[in-house]
Formats: sequence, structure tokens, C-alpha cells
Amino acid sequence: MRRGLPPSLLAVMFVSAACAPLILALASGEPPEAVQAELGIGLGLAALALMLLQFAHSGRLETIAGRVGIDRTMRVHRSAGIALAAMALLHPLAFVAPPLLTNPEVALRGLMGMLRAERMQSGVIALALLLVVVAASLARGRLGLAYQRWRALHAALGLAAAAFAVDHALSVGLYNEAAPLRAFWLGGLALAAFALVWTWAIKPIRDARAGWRVAAVVPLGPDYWEVVLDRPSRAPLPFAAGQFAWLAFGRRAPWDDNPFSIASAPGDPRLAFVIREAGDLTRRIGSLPVGSAVRVDAPHGAFVLDPRDRRAVLLVAGGAGIAPILSLWRDLAARPSAGAVRLVYGAWTAERLLYRDELARAAAETGFGLFLRVDEGPLCAGATRGILDAPILKEALAGLDPKAAVAMVCGPTPMMLAVAATLEELGMPPDAIRYERFDYD
Repeated sequence: MRRGLPPSLLAVMFVSAACAPLILALASGEPPEAVQAELGIGLGLAALALMLLQFAHSGRLETIAGRVGIDRTMRVHRSAGIALAAMALLHPLAFVAPPLLTNPEVALRGLMGMLRAERMQSGVIALALLLVVVAASLARGRLGLAYQRWRALHAALGLAAAAFAVDHALSVGLYNEAAPLRAFWLGGLALAAFALVWTWAIKPIRDARAGWRVAAVVPLGPDYWEVVLDRPSRAPLPFAAGQFAWLAFGRRAPWDDNPFSIASAPGDPRLAFVIREAGDLTRRIGSLPVGSAVRVDAPHGAFVLDPRDRRAVLLVAGGAGIAPILSLWRDLAARPSAGAVRLVYGAWTAERLLYRDELARAAAETGFGLFLRVDEGPLCAGATRGILDAPILKEALAGLDPKAAVAMVCGPTPMMLAVAATLEELGMPPDAIRYERFDYD
């Protein structure tokens, strides 16, 4: 189940929307201004278009972006945010560019006079808010800003910046008197506001009505828990193996949810998640009351196999990365014609190799290959010592053509990057190596 538009089409749509105000300005029939003025206007138009497009990333619209993946989507969001902030800063500077090079003092006085002008106040406020949003996003870890507070602040200040910027464009900006460009800005601002309303009002209400409850909280190993959800209808959630859900336990704010990969197989009426104690929420996961309500926003993610793909499958998991890999393993084990499947699974200690009895039974029943690795401490049955390096990956690929296989890798980011590089060295095409990251730097 892969909903969403092709990534190449989405890229064309994104660039087209970003360039649309420039094209509308050219088509307005207004006579061109001086070169520096045209440069400043162009930077302002492009920056505002990118600012409004940023809100499209917040809508979690799987029917549009479901095939792109959260890591790519949010990296584009981050890069576009930095780019639009740079263009917004250069926007006023472009108007004083000639004297800036020959007489900086005169240029600075002109710039300050322009920024102090009453008619420019909405633009100055928009720029200040934008810089706060970008700076807080880049320095969130160093500032110690809680994830949930940052999300709420990020969206509220971002929408306020967009509103002031649109007001600035409509009241001051050249070319914006033309009806098509005015409609573009007002429509873009309306869509930006709707994206937040959809994500933080309409969807949470709809998701809460599904009636998901905590059915079980089971310890799996040191710092690891399995959380199982159920709902009265017993209707299975439609999802593809490898996808994830945004979960909010109890009565949490709409922006206070977190992404967790689904470990259960498609078609199972219950949803299982492997959760490691790491943050404020997950440290308390073991005391989660059975029966408590859970808001589930799912499915999401592009870490899935095409059911029509008949290539051999190499699954690679490290630590809590076993969750989506386990879903894929269970789904493949249930298929009568899954083909060659190999799983390489590593953990720091043997007791952190979760579900190893289930994996061993399934491997014996299906003929799938299972390769376990332990970094430290005693070994368990079937495990060898070491990390997920070239020798174990080469062993797992024995008898397979790397060029005719697909790899699904999940775990800590450094591990995924190292495994992907090693698989390329072993002959696997880069586009056949898939992983999905939940960090966006």
C-alpha cells in the first residue's frame, strides 16, 4: 500500500509553486524597476512563496507525499527554511546594494530609514519572527527546548510570520496589485492556516474517535517495551509493512505526539510497537495503564516493499530498528512466494536481541536466513560476536546477486549510513538500499 504522488512529480510541483509568483509578476505587465530593485523584489517573492510552502510539510498528507518518506520531507523543510531566511535577509539589502559596496555608511542609513518606515513595519515583524523560528529550530538541542513546546512555537510563530509577510507584500510590494498575484498570496495563506487546522484540530478529533486503547505493555529487554493497541471494532488498520504511526497517549495536546514504527504485520487487528526508553515520554512507557486511550495517526512512511517486486530481500536491523523490520519479516513470512529473505540483526547485548525466539522459529519454518550479532557480553544461540560490518553482510548475501536484491535497513542513523555504504561496496545499487531516518540534520 503506497499512497502518494511520485517524488519526481512532487519536486516539479514544489519548484513550480515556488516560482509561480515570479512568473505572475512577469506577466503583470508592470514596467521593470532598476536592477537592484528587481533583485530585491524577486528575493522577497521567492522567500514568501517558500514560506507558505513550508506549511504543506506539516499536513501529513499521505495521499500526496506518502511515497517520499518523512526523512526526505523534513530535510526539504529544513533546507527550504534556511534558504528562505537567507533570501528574506537579502531582500532589503538588495535595494541598497550599489552604495553598500562604495559607501557602506550611506547604504546603512538608507537601510535603517527604510526599515523604520511605518509602511514597512509588517515586513520587519515578519522578518524578525522568521529569524526567531529558524534560529530556534537550528539551536533547539542547545537551548534545551522541549520537543512539544518547540513544535507549538514553531507553528504559531511561523504562521504569524507568514501573515505579516503577506500583509507586507500586499500593502507595499510592487507587482502585487495585480489580481492573480494577490489571489496567490491570500490563497497560499489560507492553505497554510488550513494545514495547521487540519493537523492539530480536525485530524486529532478524527483519530481519537477511532477508539484505540492500550491492550498490553510487555517488557522485552533492558529499556525495551512492547506496547499493543486494540480498538472495539477489531478492524485492522490498513497499512503496509514498514510504516509508522504518530501516537499520543492519554489526553495530550495535538502537537504532543511521537512517531513509532509498527511492528505487527498488516491485517493484524492489533497494533504492536517496540518502544525504547529514551525521552521524557518513553521513560514512563512501562507504567502506561492498560485501557488508556491512544490517538493514532497512521499510516505514514515510505519504508515499504513493493509487493510486485520479486527481488531477494535483505533486512538489516540494529537495536529498536527491529520494529519495522519485524513487520516486514512477519509480512514476508506470511507470503507463499516471498523468495529469498535474509535478516541481519545486531544489538549491544544478547538480551537486547528482541523476539529472537520468534525469529528463529520463523526462519526454521520458512527457510529465511537469520544472522544475529552481539557487541558485548555473553552470546545467545545462533549469534556471533561483532557489529554489522562487511563480513556479516557478505555472509548474509552469500548465494545472492547483490545487483538483484533490495535492502531494508533500520536502526541508529550512524549504523544505517555505515551499512548502506558497505552494501554499495558489496555491489548493491544505491537505489536498492532503503532506510528512513527520524532525524533531519
